[in-house]
Amino acid sequence: MVLAVLGATVASGVVVALFTWLLTRRAMSSRMVDSNVLEVGEKLIDVLATAGLVIDHSNSVVRYSASATAMGLIRNRGLAVPELRAIVDEVRRSGEPVYQELELARKSGDYYWVDVRAALAGNGNVVLLLEDNTEGHRLDDARRDFIANISHELKTPIGAIGLLAEALVGATDDPETVRKFSKNLLKESRRLADLVQDIIQLSRVQSNEVLRKATPVRISDIIAEATERCAILAESQSISITVECPESEYVVGDSELLIVAVKNLIDNAIQYSEPKKRVGIGVKAADNSVQIAVADAGMGIPQDEQARIFERFYRVDASRSRQTGGTGLGLSLVKHIALSHGGEVTLFSQVGIGSTFTIRLPRFDPAQLEALS
Repeated sequence: MVLAVLGATVASGVVVALFTWLLTRRAMSSRMVDSNVLEVGEKLIDVLATAGLVIDHSNSVVRYSASATAMGLIRNRGLAVPELRAIVDEVRRSGEPVYQELELARKSGDYYWVDVRAALAGNGNVVLLLEDNTEGHRLDDARRDFIANISHELKTPIGAIGLLAEALVGATDDPETVRKFSKNLLKESRRLADLVQDIIQLSRVQSNEVLRKATPVRISDIIAEATERCAILAESQSISITVECPESEYVVGDSELLIVAVKNLIDNAIQYSEPKKRVGIGVKAADNSVQIAVADAGMGIPQDEQARIFERFYRVDASRSRQTGGTGLGLSLVKHIALSHGGEVTLFSQVGIGSTFTIRLPRFDPAQLEALS
């Protein structure tokens, strides 16, 4: 899939480069070049995956690709985007090709980015080629946000460890102070280790290699191990965990990552529940999927916060999350693990009543497992 996309991208780039080269050639006789350019240009405009347009001397669009229409670049046989009209005017004035990146507004109010190439043909027509680079900008923004967030999140425990270590050096003659600082130092080092581990797991999930070594996994085993890993936290908060899970349901996937996903949901339910409450885990099959639901009777999540709950480092209650040692990556990791296994995670929550997170995964028929043995 990745190779196919890469091949399509390279092919598109070759076509655009060839088109621009043909338009800007100044060898051979002018008449012959113009004739060839127009013939090749008309054919290329029809097949371009990117947006392509030909504008005549009266600034009318005389030919365009389907992508140009989809991007809303044409209105009443003319260019609908003022910035593109300015580029056409510049090409006519200078006679030189123009290469420019534009940030354009959609009617919906959001923005998109395009790389624009424009050149003048010998008959006075201007050819515009536009490549949508919006996804590249979004990935760059996401990368910058992630680096900024991770830098901030790492700075807190690293700074705390440094201060505690410094305090310990100056308190060697006070055993009580040493014990207090040592306990806090251990807490911060564990928090740092958890954060690094979550980053590693998130990177692994996003590498698209999760299912290469996938095997049939019994859901009841996943639930049992995830619950066991949360037992100490639940006991410390006086939270009881109830499980309703059939023994016969399977999915195909990475056992450790699936355990991490369920564990993160249970951890989250415990941390945001009041003491002596209950966390419920239920599993059921529906059509061709298996649903793993983790429900709590905690504070609930406001409606306006729910759309962002699976974002990296987003916390509904940041102070509480830091007190409990949360990394801010737990729910984002759950989301990406579910997606990498061909599933999804959803949320239903009401303030003051509680929240239910549900992971849906493709179901594996145990009969297929027996046939493989």
